[in-house]
Amino acid sequence: MRQQVLEYLEKTGIPYVLLNHPAVVTTEESKNVVHVSGCASCKSLYVKDKKSDNYYLVVLPFDKRADMRRLASYVGCAKFEFATEQVLEEHLHVHRGSVSPFAFLFEKQGRDAPLLIDEDIFKMPKVKFHPCDNTATVVISTEDFKKYLSSIGKRTISVQE
Repeated sequence: MRQQVLEYLEKTGIPYVLLNHPAVVTTEESKNVVHVSGCASCKSLYVKDKKSDNYYLVVLPFDKRADMRRLASYVGCAKFEFATEQVLEEHLHVHRGSVSPFAFLFEKQGRDAPLLIDEDIFKMPKVKFHPCDNTATVVISTEDFKKYLSSIGKRTISVQE
């Protein structure tokens, strides 16, 4: 998957820096292992509306708590719950600890999970995400991240947490 992500970025003309490192699962581990100055450290959560089969990818700064009720309110839901490991594999072909917006490249046909992203992320000059492999991190400019989202036609909802 990592190679497919990198090939997509190259094909789309998005420059990146690839950092290889030991496997990290949590954002706290990532912060300690992969520090890039001037770069938003993000956590990516694949969540489900508790009352429907609607899924969303939520991206927040690593140090912000995910208020599941507040986040759900942005899309008219009562509360989110985390997707199961089985759903992560079925919908995005990733496992826990490897979820990122790059997983949209592998999203199951018929699924079109919107991206809810904290607006503070767009205030940073660069962002970093796993390339669907938690032994590496891709660093790109925030403008190029927006270009990536546009290239895949992803519905993006800005949130303020």
